[in-house]
Amino acid sequence: MNTTGVTVKRATYDLPLEAPPPAKANVPPPPATRKPTMGTWCPPRYPAAEGPLLLCHAFWFCKLRWLVVAAMLALAATAGFGEKWLLQCSIRLGPIWPLVVAGVLVAANAGYLFMLRTIRGSASLATIVHRCLWLQILIDLAVLTVVVHCLGSVETIAPMMYLFHIVLACIFFPPRESLAVTAIALTMYLACVAAESAGLLAPQSVLTVVPAARGDLPAAVLAAHAGAVVFVSLTIWFLASRLAGELQRRDAALAATNQRLLAATDERARHMLQTTHQLKAPFAAIHANTQLLLGGFCGRIPDEAVQVISQIAARCDMLSRQIKDMLQLANLRSQAQDSPQAADIELQEVVRGCIAALEPVAAKRGISFTADIAPATIRGVYDHVVMLIENIVSNAVAYSRDGQKVTVACRPKPSGGAIVTVEDAGIGIPTTKLPLIFDDYFRTVEAVKHNKASTGLGLAIVRQVALAGKVGVRVESAPELGTKFSLEFPAERKST
Repeated sequence: MNTTGVTVKRATYDLPLEAPPPAKANVPPPPATRKPTMGTWCPPRYPAAEGPLLLCHAFWFCKLRWLVVAAMLALAATAGFGEKWLLQCSIRLGPIWPLVVAGVLVAANAGYLFMLRTIRGSASLATIVHRCLWLQILIDLAVLTVVVHCLGSVETIAPMMYLFHIVLACIFFPPRESLAVTAIALTMYLACVAAESAGLLAPQSVLTVVPAARGDLPAAVLAAHAGAVVFVSLTIWFLASRLAGELQRRDAALAATNQRLLAATDERARHMLQTTHQLKAPFAAIHANTQLLLGGFCGRIPDEAVQVISQIAARCDMLSRQIKDMLQLANLRSQAQDSPQAADIELQEVVRGCIAALEPVAAKRGISFTADIAPATIRGVYDHVVMLIENIVSNAVAYSRDGQKVTVACRPKPSGGAIVTVEDAGIGIPTTKLPLIFDDYFRTVEAVKHNKASTGLGLAIVRQVALAGKVGVRVESAPELGTKFSLEFPAERKST
């Protein structure tokens, strides 16, 4: 207990109700073993497993397009309300074409989103999304060409906006397809410049001060300008595709290595659980025989032998509990079996049963229980709820000092569900260790010194049951001030 007279508050930690996402089993194929050279590229990246990733790219592309719509609307607003200011900056901007472009993009984006949500569960998702991405890019390039024409295809730096689509194509597509996107973009731009130079389209520019009229520009100057745009675009494509290809190769290698590690870990876990299950019966038999020997059923045993047999019995009891905890945790985490059916549970009876089961162990150390238990009904898996409460109450007894009290309370919530609290005045938990106590086999130095017989799996079981049943778990603790666990069972969901 705290005898210094200084008030110390317990630190609080809430167990997250969401487990980290499991590692995906579907990974890209491993990269080629041949060392890549300047002329090699990664293979096409569209196996069926990449459908969800492509779908994510397509939705992200739609979100990016909303930003372009907002930019067009802002441009139209500036043209409508800031005409005088723009003229002072030698800029002449009409509000009509930005509004038209924004309207076209809004209609196209709405169509894309509807199509993407419709095909989300399709069997050939990767192929369909791939085509949808191509459709988006082609329409975007056409709209962008109109924007470049209105801003000034030669007089301004508007052609550089093609580079955004070139870089995105390098990220989304293999090199050949990204090169095709680059070629289409350049073709549209060069066609726009040629049409303007031939008089098929009236040249446009947002600049009021133009160095020379389009008709006065020599053909060599136009060719040099177009050539510069082509050179910059191809250079950006080459660099971006090279970087994207290298990142894709490394990502595939890491994913393949990760899958091998997961497979090796699963295999080790299976062997460990199989061995553990096989050891369960022998340890139980050893423990039963030691009890027969200690009970005198096999004749008188020398005192020295009694001490050795007692140590064997204690070690067998600890190993039997560890085997039990390991099997329980493995069953809770197993995804191969069907989930147990939930049922109505009288929570107060479960709490009383757990206290009754632990009272003999607590009485040996002079630890007593103070219970404040009210009737409460919850819905859940009975065995899981028993494991949850039993492990919490067992921890409270294990980490209390001799002669202390453990307080257990159970009460219903007005909105449904119930709250169970288990509080002790034991050794407590350091604040920095609170987020770690639910990890497998984690034990603080103070816990190891106080209780060497613990398996280190009790709170890992608590975490697994709480995640499965959406049970809120709060821990309040401080060294030498004890620990309080609060379990908040959710209200039963009404079927609609």
